[in-house]
Amino acid sequence: MPVLFENKYKSEKKFFKETVFYRHFRQSFSIFLMLFMAALLAPNLFFAIRSNWQGIASVISVIIGVSFFVIYFFAYPVRVVHTSKKYSPDDTYTVSVTENKFTYNAPKNAEIEVSFAKIKKTANSKHYLLLISQNDDIYAFKKDGFEKGTYKDFLEFLKSKNLK
Repeated sequence: MPVLFENKYKSEKKFFKETVFYRHFRQSFSIFLMLFMAALLAPNLFFAIRSNWQGIASVISVIIGVSFFVIYFFAYPVRVVHTSKKYSPDDTYTVSVTENKFTYNAPKNAEIEVSFAKIKKTANSKHYLLLISQNDDIYAFKKDGFEKGTYKDFLEFLKSKNLK
């Protein structure tokens, strides 16, 4: 099949920041987890303040609740650094798109072929368009990295595949 679009980019720090940010903060489970932690923390904080911080249980529950939030938000930069250390700044990703699939050439994973039927949704970050598979794998396309075709044409192509 002929290649309709080709996208190329290097493994820059912004690539890791944006993909890890999506996985860490924007996925449904992450949002659920943050809301759940807030729902548990709010009444504990209310009762701790109302009782003038009397009782060790109220103090401990507030400390634990705040700790979960702190750990969750500090884990993001740690994950970015950890993920970016796995790859060299010179690593180049190339994605070739045909009518029914795309071939993702990642530096350490050789070649990965993904059918558009296995993509459940798309997401936008500042510099990348992210395609999320049914397995929650993330495949990135740099918005200004199209060597064949354009970003705007690629969005139209994805709409024709019922991906928005």
